[in-house]
Amino acid sequence: MLRTTVQQIHTLTDRIRGFDLVASDGRALPPCEPGAHIKVNVTDTSGNPVKRSYSVINPGQTDRYRIAVLREVDGEGGSAFMHDKVTVGDELDIDLPQNDFPLHSDAQNTILIAGGIGITPILAMATTLTAGKKDFALHYSSRTHQDMALMHDVLDAATGRCTLYFDGGTPSRAMQLSTLLGPAKAGKHVYVCGPGGLIDAVLDAARRHRWASDNIHYERFSTPAAQLDDSAFEVHLKHSNQSFDVPVGKSILDVLIDEGIDPLYDCKKGNCGICTSAVLSCDGDLSHRDAYLSDGQKSQNDQMCICVSRMQGGGKLTLDL
Repeated sequence: MLRTTVQQIHTLTDRIRGFDLVASDGRALPPCEPGAHIKVNVTDTSGNPVKRSYSVINPGQTDRYRIAVLREVDGEGGSAFMHDKVTVGDELDIDLPQNDFPLHSDAQNTILIAGGIGITPILAMATTLTAGKKDFALHYSSRTHQDMALMHDVLDAATGRCTLYFDGGTPSRAMQLSTLLGPAKAGKHVYVCGPGGLIDAVLDAARRHRWASDNIHYERFSTPAAQLDDSAFEVHLKHSNQSFDVPVGKSILDVLIDEGIDPLYDCKKGNCGICTSAVLSCDGDLSHRDAYLSDGQKSQNDQMCICVSRMQGGGKLTLDL
């Protein structure tokens, strides 16, 4: 745990603010790599202390951490706290940086794709690749110029290798992902962060071009949306011999937490893999919705990330917990 002080606050768009955090004791902050995030202690709408993760925009700098926060209108209050309650000079407790979205800087060619607030880890990667004189291209999409946070920072970091898209919600003006990605190559990697629809579209295009799963990297800032065919099921924990019903709209992890179980977890978005559990038996089909397991691992259906993945078709799922 680190205590930091808010040094500066920047208005980036109508809904996004940037925050510069420095160590309250004046010491250097721990360095981090591109793709890393910090967890900030905030307060939700109910007044409860919670943690929210924000990507570090300026990896490699130890004098401050720079983050950007999108105000979530229908969120649980963490972003509203950052926007409405936090002022310059306030102290915020944060966790040490963690990286669930690391950059493979030895790639021969890198494609960076961002939508909206998803630019924060992508900008960090572009800055690092430019400094290392690596071959890359950055594609950044927003509805309008006014909605595009950090646009000038992106243009500076990508030094002529950036394409901006202002689609206004019109598909014909959006990224042409199939052409953008092109055929799979051993040394070519793609990184995408942004809305779930953009991520899913990139994954679909990459797989249609037969990209290897190890060359496709993505990070979600929110949990995957529920699907129309979601159904309730029973989860059984082998070691404690306990069983619980998992309703539609609630994850296995949240059910276990509500029941007083203390499983290991971190991001709750399917990015980090800490909540991964071995599957001992399954009456239905597993719906893997995480970004951690590879396609090969998912096809085995012998493990799952219980924060986002679930069983379809009802029945009983037994986990090695």
